Amino acid sequence: MDLVKNILALRNQFEHTQPPPIFVWEPVPDLCTPEELDNCFQALNHVDLVSPNHSELGAFFGKDTNGIDHVDYRSIESLCERWLESGIGADGRGGIVVRAGKNGCLVARRGLQRWLPAYHQAPEKVVDPTGGGNGFLGGLAVGLVRGGASLGLSNIEEAAVWGSISASFAIEQVGMPTLSSTEHGETWNGVRVDDRLSEFKERLDRYVQP
Repeated sequence: MDLVKNILALRNQFEHTQPPPIFVWEPVPDLCTPEELDNCFQALNHVDLVSPNHSELGAFFGKDTNGIDHVDYRSIESLCERWLESGIGADGRGGIVVRAGKNGCLVARRGLQRWLPAYHQAPEKVVDPTGGGNGFLGGLAVGLVRGGASLGLSNIEEAAVWGSISASFAIEQVGMPTLSSTEHGETWNGVRVDDRLSEFKERLDRYVQP
């Protein structure tokens, strides 16, 4: 399988790097099929974190994870359990972050399963969702290595929060967010990232799991 060979080649290339690199895998949508599930299980053993959207996760198993008013939370959780049982990462301690659009994301690893809401709850705040997934993954990756005192996969929840904030800026307009420098520091779309991050974390304290 080319994907596994490429991942192993990269791991060998950076085997002496400290701290070791973290591999985040976003599955290719066209290959999210039941026919590719065995290959998917093999790939999961060699990455640290996998982040599909909810439709891609379901497609690997031939399942529809869409609900009527929201995604099928229980189905998504169940499919994530199957991935975790198969083993993610060489030691089985890897994680999953399933992106579910307006319904937020599911963060899962051994001993952890938690839904986080999307930052924007009002539909009118979302001008163009293009790039939201890529923005999320960029924020997620940075959050894993910069998001707290305990870095890496132990920081997966904090990293997902960073991903949610990053995505929120990406979808507020058509095209790139507006970057500005002010006397109070850097802003995106006129907002300081730290301010939005703090406000979101306060909201999470009151969030009720679906």
